[in-house]
Amino acid sequence: MSKIEFLQSPSNRTALAIWLGTAMTAALQYFLLHVQPPSADLLGLVIGFVKLIEPETAVTVPQLQRAMTDLSTALATKSPAAIERVVADTQTIAAGIITPPAKS
Repeated sequence: MSKIEFLQSPSNRTALAIWLGTAMTAALQYFLLHVQPPSADLLGLVIGFVKLIEPETAVTVPQLQRAMTDLSTALATKSPAAIERVVADTQTIAAGIITPPAKS
C-alpha cells in the first residue's frame, strides 16, 4: 500500500489523527509542562497505534481500559491472580487484533 492509498482511507486518517494528536499532547505534558500524562492519553496512544496497524480490529476501548487497570493492579500487588488477569487481557487483545470482526 502506498502512502497515498493509506491516506485516502478514512479509517487510516482517523487513526493517524488520533495517534498524532495524542502523542503531541502527551509529549507537551511530559517534556514541556513536566507532568505525567494521564492514562487517557496513554490509552489514546495505544488505540491509535492499534487502529494504524489493524484498522479492522475488534479490540474495544473497554478492553484496553480493563487491561490498563489490571496491569496497574498487577504491578502494585504482584499477586499471581493479578498477573493471570493481565495475561488473559493480553490474549483477548491479541485475538482481537489478529481476528477481524465479523462483517454483517
